[in-house]
Amino acid sequence: MTLVDHTIVLGQRRAIAGIERALIGMAAGGYRKVRISPHLAYRDQGIPDLIPPNAVLTVELWLRQIIRERKVSFE
Repeated sequence: MTLVDHTIVLGQRRAIAGIERALIGMAAGGYRKVRISPHLAYRDQGIPDLIPPNAVLTVELWLRQIIRERKVSFE
């Protein structure tokens, strides 16, 4: 098992689509275990020596906190 401590901003395509979809609607302190189909992950490319092509990923997510960014308007 590989643990990854990571911060992302939803909607900026900094994570695979399956991770972004799983995070939507989660609350701080939440946990989800999801299966991610290849079309929402790495498709037929995979990641050499880590994820084979067309792999279905099982991912456990723990959402520690939600930080809401304010949009700044210059009017």
